[in-house]
Amino acid sequence: KREPFLRYLLNSTIVASIAAVSSVVVSSLAGFGFAKYHFPGRDVFFLAIVGILMVPFQSVVVPLYVWMNDLGLLDTYMGIVAPDLVSVFGVFLMRQAIEMIPNDYIDAARIDGCSELRIFFEVVLPSVKPAIATLLIIKFMWNWNEFFWPMVVISSPQMKVVTMGLMSFTNMYFIEYNLLTAAAVISILPILLIFITLQRWVVQAVVMSGLKG
Repeated sequence: KREPFLRYLLNSTIVASIAAVSSVVVSSLAGFGFAKYHFPGRDVFFLAIVGILMVPFQSVVVPLYVWMNDLGLLDTYMGIVAPDLVSVFGVFLMRQAIEMIPNDYIDAARIDGCSELRIFFEVVLPSVKPAIATLLIIKFMWNWNEFFWPMVVISSPQMKVVTMGLMSFTNMYFIEYNLLTAAAVISILPILLIFITLQRWVVQAVVMSGLKG
């Protein structure tokens, strides 16, 4: 029996794309708020959010599974992607990038009558394109390579992602090395395509960070 590997590629593409785009949108908005607005407890709240990075994902798997089960999201795309719709790392990255934008640009836009939303889209986002590209690549790659959480929430063969599909070519008695190797090569092509597409922005981010350092 041959595995529907193209289906696994499609599932991983859907999950990784939703997670990457959602993380960029939420992280950009949150980063803008933390970087350019002053409100009581801002720094404490930001440190508390960043502190979530120190919590191992495995320690919250059981409550997450129960929550997904209660919501009826097991064995669905939303159930797979739900824990990755918001990225703590993304909030930190975008906050640091937006913080480097001179306040004079934002103040000038406000004087010209721009709304905060227009400032965000026309002043802030164009200034942090390298950070956005970097976050897109990182989040897409993380979710593309995710194995543990999909194994927890997926039970039907048609919902398997590519990492689970690769495991289908192995068993305790025999490993189909020819198929496994071919599938592994195919599975990295989307990541290479994303990186090649956004490469110039990533290089620009590295150059800018070096100049500002």
